[in-house]
Amino acid sequence: MKEIAKFQILILLILAGVLLSGCRSKEEVFPIGEFLPESDTFWEVVPRDAVMERIGINFEFTEGPAWHPKGYLVFSDIPASTIYQWTGKRFVSFRDSTNEANGLLFKQGGDLLACEHASRSITRYSPEGKLTTLVDAYQGKRLNSPNDLCRSAFGAIYFTDPPWGLPELNDDPSKELPYNGVYRWEDGETILIDSTLSWPNGIALSPDERYLYVANMEVLQENGVDSYDVFWMRYTLNENGAVVDKKVFFRALDTSLPGGPDGMKVDQHGNLFVTGPGGILVLDSAGTHLGTITVPIPATNLAFGPKEKEIFVTARSTVYRITLE
Repeated sequence: MKEIAKFQILILLILAGVLLSGCRSKEEVFPIGEFLPESDTFWEVVPRDAVMERIGINFEFTEGPAWHPKGYLVFSDIPASTIYQWTGKRFVSFRDSTNEANGLLFKQGGDLLACEHASRSITRYSPEGKLTTLVDAYQGKRLNSPNDLCRSAFGAIYFTDPPWGLPELNDDPSKELPYNGVYRWEDGETILIDSTLSWPNGIALSPDERYLYVANMEVLQENGVDSYDVFWMRYTLNENGAVVDKKVFFRALDTSLPGGPDGMKVDQHGNLFVTGPGGILVLDSAGTHLGTITVPIPATNLAFGPKEKEIFVTARSTVYRITLE
């Protein structure tokens, strides 16, 4: 009888755990990923009690998260040609047939800008559902496949244009531009910022818009073996948004770790959160590596939630949320 009683108690404990699992406190969330400081300064940017959780799975390849001021997240699933919306409870389609949209950005008023691989353009999608092409060419030649974008306070759009969306990448016969550029688009005019980067990807502005950051990867070959140089460029901008100087801002030391130079965001204090080898690298405004947030699946991009209290991370088939309070 004692054994039966013990068994009944065990069953009750298991059932109680199941019932309570849906209302766990932050401290009780099963930990995902690690927060690895390079110095104590890391904890001034990322709280010691920060928590990462998985909020979505079974997508094809997620990218381009963006937070709408009305309180919801959107992100791209590139192969599915779908932009999803997450309200905190469920995922619904925000826009279908997106031409393999990648990077996303909301404008004030609710227009959603999207870098589309298949249409090789940047489009604007209004809250009423109207789709407009903003830019799809430079000097009469089609863009490669716009990847990521950011927008200045005065309305200029900065974007990268690698060949990731072309079936044969740099060797694709439909590639019309001889380089993979970084551009500024403003008032219908497209200006080439840099044509020297091999694989420009993520892009972001500093809070004061004095600096523009771009992630890049160079493929190196030695004795027939590929290796990688992963680094982030910093462009100094003048009051008109034009580049007056550029330099390598940060270079990854261990490129053998999972993940690469993809999306990034800059917080209100000028600290950078960049996807790279090993996870999300946290850098200060001087280019010092403060620490790394590891992600179970290599991260593709990230976005801040309201008041920078959350970070939403797209990672191929999965979407994560990091709570910073």
